[in-house]
Amino acid sequence: MRILPATYFSQATSAKMQNVGNAQAAREHYLEHRPSNLHFLLKKRYEWMNAFIRPEDEAIEFGSGPGFSAQFIQSKNFKMTDVEKYPWVQARVDALNSGYPDESFDVVVACNMIHHLASPVTFIQEIYRLLRPGGRMVIQDVHTSFMMKVMMLLMKHEGWSYQIQVFDPSLVANDPKDPWSANCAIPELLFEDHQKFEENFPGFSVIHDRFCEAFIFPLSGGVIAKKKLFPNLPYGMLRLIDRFDDLLTRAFPDTFALGRQVVLKKGSV
Repeated sequence: MRILPATYFSQATSAKMQNVGNAQAAREHYLEHRPSNLHFLLKKRYEWMNAFIRPEDEAIEFGSGPGFSAQFIQSKNFKMTDVEKYPWVQARVDALNSGYPDESFDVVVACNMIHHLASPVTFIQEIYRLLRPGGRMVIQDVHTSFMMKVMMLLMKHEGWSYQIQVFDPSLVANDPKDPWSANCAIPELLFEDHQKFEENFPGFSVIHDRFCEAFIFPLSGGVIAKKKLFPNLPYGMLRLIDRFDDLLTRAFPDTFALGRQVVLKKGSV
């Protein structure tokens, strides 16, 4: 039973976060200050992906935003794209209709962007088309745990709704004209039942699904939208907090986990 409402969306004008949707400011802040808490979070969000990306793979990221991924992903052939044309991305691309030829890539990366999509079904179908046989879709996204919902209520930033049919191809899950529109329940609705996901996307199998992030995320102050609440901590202390996070997210994911790691593999035949 869910204690909090099945649907909640904040008003954009009431958000208590700064720089909402400003990827340029987020990038400049990180490169200038290299805050230890945020750097630790970004390493956690991206470096685990290298276990599923071979150095020689042709890899592409959709929704790269401030472009932090290239600092941590080890592929020699890694391309960043976004629906916005930033100086640091290689191409401006609509993730729902990329224009790339069939079977162009070995790996597709999607970090905290699926919950912003107008049509998650269209996106996953597009990624299946783009991947070569045996290719992987490597995903990091939010998890709408109790702690995440409380944070959204307090910060009045983004929201969630379980009252959608996430596998319906006609679903408009977010505002197509606003790339920062968000329903943070989408990753949970997609991946909580692996069998249901694989029935709706035959040819894809879920080969990795792990909850992550509890206190490490709020300690960072946010990746793009910012709310500075805590001082920067030494790496030794951050590693201890991360170990505690790992225990909490494994034992009580629906209470504490703020993130989810998922890897999909395209069948070889």
